[in-house]
This record gives sequence, C-alpha cells and structure tokens, in this order.
Amino acid sequence: METNYVMLRTIQVIHLVIDLFCMSYLFFFNTVFDIYYCGFILLQTAHWMCLKNECILSYIEKKIIHPPYQLGDNPKWIPHYKLFFNSYTKMLKAFLIVGSLLYIAFRNKNRRVKMLCMASIVLWIYLTYFHVNSRL
Repeated sequence: METNYVMLRTIQVIHLVIDLFCMSYLFFFNTVFDIYYCGFILLQTAHWMCLKNECILSYIEKKIIHPPYQLGDNPKWIPHYKLFFNSYTKMLKAFLIVGSLLYIAFRNKNRRVKMLCMASIVLWIYLTYFHVNSRL
C-alpha cells in the first residue's frame, strides 16, 4: 500500500510539472524552441485520441486508485486535478496553453510552426470540449 501511495504521488507531481511547463513556456523560452513546444502539445493531444481521450499518466493514476478501472471508462476523472487544481485554475491552464499556441503562431515566421500550432489548438479544443468523451 505504501509503494502505491509513493508511486501515485510521484506520477501526480510529474503530471503537475508537465502542466506547469505547458502553461509557462512563453515566460521562460524563446522562439528557438517553439517547434518543439508545439510538437509536444500536438503529441500530447494526439496520444489522448489513441487512449480513448485519456492521458497515459491519468490512466496510471486511475489504475493505482481503482485497479479494476478500464481505459476510457471516465475520461473526465483526472485524479491530479483534485489535488492541485480547481475550476479556476483549470480554466487558467486552458487559457494559457491555447493562448501560448496562438501567440507562437502569430510571432513565428516558420510555416511548419504555424501549422503545428493550429493543429494542436484544433485537436486540443476538440478533445477537451467537443469529443463524445470530452475531458471536461
């Protein structure tokens, strides 16, 4: 039981660090890294599609908390949100990530970066708000 608790908290902290990175990218990195950030966000959202609109880290958290949990049963349940977020910070997270991608798309002259930004935004919004098993 102690090992599961340590594993759960470790995964939740890793998840939080990834969220903080995604929310604060614009404040710490310059345009050289834009393509990597946009690619990361696109891969992050694309892996939700492959896993029935669930994040792999959230799925692992759910399996630790409730072992019979099946992938895709409840994508709206994101365990680390209860620990670190509330409804206001979830909206702030969405605003900062989409806002960062929009800002990158407008400041960058590289067409690939612009396309990655737009694809990331469209996929992220679709999976978060409009998909049958939306995350919110």
